[in-house]
Amino acid sequence: MPHGHKFDPSMRGHLLDPKRTRYLPPRAILAKFPITSGIVAVDIGCGPGYWTIPMAEIVGPSGRVYAVDIEEEMLAELRAGLADRPGLNVQVFRSMEDRIPLPPKSVDFAFLACVLHELDGPGTLREAARVLRPAGSLGVVEWKKMRQLEGPPYRHRLSVRQAREALDRGGFTAGDPFEAGPYHYAVVARLKTG
Repeated sequence: MPHGHKFDPSMRGHLLDPKRTRYLPPRAILAKFPITSGIVAVDIGCGPGYWTIPMAEIVGPSGRVYAVDIEEEMLAELRAGLADRPGLNVQVFRSMEDRIPLPPKSVDFAFLACVLHELDGPGTLREAARVLRPAGSLGVVEWKKMRQLEGPPYRHRLSVRQAREALDRGGFTAGDPFEAGPYHYAVVARLKTG
């Protein structure tokens, strides 16, 4: 069950630390998800844009990435980073925990990176389901349920089973997990049918 452990926005500089790419390389991990040129994607809980910017590079000028977060400080940092990259098609929006400001069935791919364990309930996942097109998919990257100094406390981390259960409550069927670096696992989930 997600515990609602939120990342402190005052620590947002850590999220863009180049050392992070050693154990969580965004381009290599994103390449394992169904993200291609021309699609529309949403980075839910985008923070300062660690995943948003490489995702926008992958979808290219014919695609679009919506970046949403509940913290204005995170979005301000992302906007500053995007100012140096005028060719990227990224639109930044502030969201609420259970409300993504996008129309229904408007995206091909929704992404939650190190966010699932922060959710207070299934509302965000239900919103991801609402904005996804029927053939769309949800990508999740989460911290492995292991004890380490880096990342959230052990008690807040989700096992693969707990992540599957959370996705199920949010309206998704999870595929098999796969490695996303030494400390993370990833899952592609599809909308439940019927």
